Amino acid sequence: MQNNNEKFNSFWLGALLLLVISAIAYLPLVKDLGYLNDDWYLMYDMQVKDVDFFHEIFAIDRPGRALAMMPLFSIFGFNPLFYNLSAFLFRFLGGICLYWALRLLWPEKKFSTLAATLLFTVYPGFLSQPNAIDYQSHILGLFLALLSIALTVKSVLTSGRTPRILFMAGSIFAGWAYLSQMEYFIGIEAFRFACIFVLMWRAQAESFRQKVTKSILASLPYLLIAVGFLVWRFFFFESERKATDIGLQAVQLFSSPLTALWRLNYLIQDFFSVTLVAWGLPMYVLAFPMRLKDMMSAFGWAALAALLLALGMRQRKENESETLTNSQRGMRRETWWLGFASIIGGLLPVIFVNRHVTLPDYSRYTLVASVGAALLLTLVIEYISSRPAQVTLLSIFTAIAIMTHYGNTMRYVRETAATRNFWWQVAWRAPMIEEGVTLIASYPGSPLSEDYFIWGPANFIYYPEKQTNNPVEIKLPSSVLTNDAVLNITMNGGMETPLRRGNYLERDFGNVLVMIQSSLNGCVRLIDGSLPEVSPYDDDRLKLIAPHSKLENVALDGSLQTLPELVFGKEPDHGWCYYYQKADLARQRGEWGTIPVLLKQALDKGYYPEDALEWMPFLQAHAVMGDLENMRSTTKLMATDKFLRLQACEIMTEFMNQETLDDAVKEFIGKKVCE
Repeated sequence: MQNNNEKFNSFWLGALLLLVISAIAYLPLVKDLGYLNDDWYLMYDMQVKDVDFFHEIFAIDRPGRALAMMPLFSIFGFNPLFYNLSAFLFRFLGGICLYWALRLLWPEKKFSTLAATLLFTVYPGFLSQPNAIDYQSHILGLFLALLSIALTVKSVLTSGRTPRILFMAGSIFAGWAYLSQMEYFIGIEAFRFACIFVLMWRAQAESFRQKVTKSILASLPYLLIAVGFLVWRFFFFESERKATDIGLQAVQLFSSPLTALWRLNYLIQDFFSVTLVAWGLPMYVLAFPMRLKDMMSAFGWAALAALLLALGMRQRKENESETLTNSQRGMRRETWWLGFASIIGGLLPVIFVNRHVTLPDYSRYTLVASVGAALLLTLVIEYISSRPAQVTLLSIFTAIAIMTHYGNTMRYVRETAATRNFWWQVAWRAPMIEEGVTLIASYPGSPLSEDYFIWGPANFIYYPEKQTNNPVEIKLPSSVLTNDAVLNITMNGGMETPLRRGNYLERDFGNVLVMIQSSLNGCVRLIDGSLPEVSPYDDDRLKLIAPHSKLENVALDGSLQTLPELVFGKEPDHGWCYYYQKADLARQRGEWGTIPVLLKQALDKGYYPEDALEWMPFLQAHAVMGDLENMRSTTKLMATDKFLRLQACEIMTEFMNQETLDDAVKEFIGKKVCE
């Protein structure tokens, strides 16, 4: 038996190892992460309103989230690094709470409890960790849930009345706190009650009936958590989101046997996704496609984690193996039931609201069930009799998780860099954009699933002034390019006035500005609908709406916008796209003499376009200036692509009708550009 000092040292050595391994999983690239997805509207609202506006944002479905985000924003402000660090801290603390609970359940299973905790903390099925601002509540909620369960286990095991009541009260309050963040986390209550039943079931001299009775009685106080929350949710709170309206979801579920069968089908699928697919598919999708340099870095971090894990296990000086006694067999049965109950409990609320685990896109629904997935995987490792072999297998799974998280974070780092580069180019190109125009944007290689991925950064740049009115008025609305949006734009009309989370938009599909970046190394093009310039790499839908883009919404007065560094990062180096944007602005202003000067500056520094379409402002400037020699060389550069050659002919032919050009230039266009 261990004395208290040995138990203390063993626990904190395990916690230290957990801290180091989880830091390797989540922190190597953290400084390069910025705003992602829903972060944009949250932070823009803080730009134009004060911290109390979080109440308005989350009032429709999860009002408790405001209580978490208000103090966090008051401390961290607009700095994304701090949110990523706090998300890591909450993730680690959640692991510590699980470790505490498991050590209370099985104090002699030092290796297995640490292994399960480690697999949970670096679980590769949850891939939204880098989206730290929006997912702060998810990760905080999981920490509070596991703290609540650890306090439950401690309370059940405590004999003194006063400390037992205190632990019980702390558990209940922490339970309400986690449900205030994410209501579908309620499935973790299955893990709580499974822990209670496991503890009550160990009594040797009691009958089945006595064990059941004791388990129910011990569970009763903790029913206050789920029951209290559900009473509030059903009878005192009215959700404005269908996805979080429990009553509506219940009606849909029980209205059709076919619906129930589909939900059962998803439950079975998701069980395998959480337990098996999460350890393979994300790594294949996210880590394997990385560049060789990044892959070597991922291998290096994974190898370091595996080495530290092996050394840490050896430092703890555990027995080579544990004898498979009746007690050990009982512990394995307990682990199985705890793991199974945790997975089913974690998935049922997700399935209930008609959601489904799909990796890697909807990985957040694995978060609660990952507790059970870690327990079941640890149980598999336990069936290996050799301790070195167990450590080796644990190291392999840890290495898989490290590589997955590295690849996942690298994806978000690239998305951050691409988004920042896009908007820096827009700021170079457009001194101001008129209020009310609806923006249509295409980011390179990054799907835009929500309109605020566009209007968030755009309004940060052009309309950052404080607003006193409620709701927030979005001066530059935007739209995702759905089929309906394409139809509205091509029909030159249609209005939408959505109000969402305290943000009001007036989308006018008859007044749009299209902004396209075809590739990461290409330049952003603000499309002039009268002479649209589209690339062969552009999506067909963008080509359809390009003639409807109104470039006159770009105001030509004013100087370059000053972008906040915390939001958009440092200004990129002035490469080819900087000179292209300045040339395109000069073209819109009619400052034709400026454009050849900009071209010379770019070429003298060794900058050239990746997309030959980007020669067009310079070709037109040469035409206006009557520079046939440079027109000839530029035309040759554009003639390498048939699509661009035909487009150049069409654009330059129309350009002749708009500008006063020399006869020699017109002849050149007719004979050379359009040959």
